[in-house]
Amino acid sequence: MRAWLLDWKKRLRLDKARVPIFYDEPYRLPFGCLEAQQGLEPRQVDFTTGYLVERGIIQAEDIHRPRPVSYAQLARVHDAAYLEALEEPETLASIFAVDPSEVPVDTVLDTVRRICGGTLEAARWALSTQRPAVNMAGGFHHAAPDHGGGFCVLNDIAVAIATLRHEGFDGPVGVLDLDAHPADGTAACLEGDAQVWVGSLSGSDWGLVPGADEVLLDRGCGDAEYLAALEALLERMPRVALAFVIAGGDVLRGDRFGLLGLSLKGARRRDAAVARALHRVPSVWVPGGGYHAEAWKVFAGSVLVLNGRGHEPIHGRFDPLGMLARHRSPLKALERPQAWEAITLEDLEGALGYTHPGSPRLLGHYTAQSLEYVLFRSGVGPSLERLGYGQPRVAVDVSAAGERLQLLGHAQGREHVLMDCVLRRQRVEGADVLCVDKLLSPLVVGGEGAREALEMLRFMAQRLGLRGVSLPPAESLPPAGAQARCG
Repeated sequence: MRAWLLDWKKRLRLDKARVPIFYDEPYRLPFGCLEAQQGLEPRQVDFTTGYLVERGIIQAEDIHRPRPVSYAQLARVHDAAYLEALEEPETLASIFAVDPSEVPVDTVLDTVRRICGGTLEAARWALSTQRPAVNMAGGFHHAAPDHGGGFCVLNDIAVAIATLRHEGFDGPVGVLDLDAHPADGTAACLEGDAQVWVGSLSGSDWGLVPGADEVLLDRGCGDAEYLAALEALLERMPRVALAFVIAGGDVLRGDRFGLLGLSLKGARRRDAAVARALHRVPSVWVPGGGYHAEAWKVFAGSVLVLNGRGHEPIHGRFDPLGMLARHRSPLKALERPQAWEAITLEDLEGALGYTHPGSPRLLGHYTAQSLEYVLFRSGVGPSLERLGYGQPRVAVDVSAAGERLQLLGHAQGREHVLMDCVLRRQRVEGADVLCVDKLLSPLVVGGEGAREALEMLRFMAQRLGLRGVSLPPAESLPPAGAQARCG
């Protein structure tokens, strides 16, 4: 009788039980070909989020749009050479098993950096509230310090832990990897942190995974055997101050790559067991992989469990593609309906999973994303942050008028142009150099940061194989101090 009353008490207080959701429209992978070629539905995150929105399980106030992590945060986990290689479509193509011509580099990097930001912000939220938080994408456990693989570019969990350590958090951390594949990348990224425990149940034998409590299950392992192994793993998990849970959707019977044999009910029982074990422990839940038509339903069930509604089945009449056709994205479904709104070609292609690869490349090499990495490596980004401009961004314009680079920073409620120049390659005295044709605003802010700005240009030239940088005559430079330091 007492258990029955407690169950109804939870049902009658659903609003107080809702967990925060970290999600944004750019979470959708920009590959229309993935489903046909690899069995990975690029809109899966939209399907799950859309279902939760349409069923009223999450409300507008529950959703938080994260910022992308910075390259400084990524560099605490990933090697410099690997981060530089990510600007090449061939690197990303090998990770997603697609042709390089199908890779929109900037869009992919924005997506994965933003998802990493969601895991980090969810972890901060969980620690501050001592409650669970959900990132609707993430669990990139195959990304190692020096390489990616298996659709994993950056290791969001390792980046979140490293950033929290940098911010002063020193408590023990548990990573419960319940994706159907080994936690190889996560274990490699965290091997230097003695305060982290990694536990994993998988159905694929990839050999020894140093640094992980890895349990290899039999091929086709069903609900009962899986749940027994999970119970044993949870008993071995040490007491932690923060937990990350990869609630993998690739555990379902018939998954293209998962090799396990759980039912949807079995996956729900898995999540309920983990939620009970982590009662009163701050936790971050991410979906990991899933290569089955019903994989999106697994993580929808995870969110139901965390919201105290684990008894509810997934409504069979929900049509995820119909939801996207009606609203274009789950966030649109939360907005007030309009009498009529035109649908653009971009909206339609986005809902269908099609994208146009190819961002403009400055000097035939640099995209906006790779220039953000240059800002970090040269010290310009950190210098501007010290001046109060937050995380700067770059804009690239490649046109007949010249190849233009703008550096922008946000402060005092508006965006400031911190550097605006036109660049080209030129041969000077028998050597190819990076020529700065025009400086339309100072290279520095109020006279500060000149060394870092010049170092950025030298770094760009070096990576292009150029001998140096040629600046315009001093008399043509704009006066220093044209931009005021923000307070």
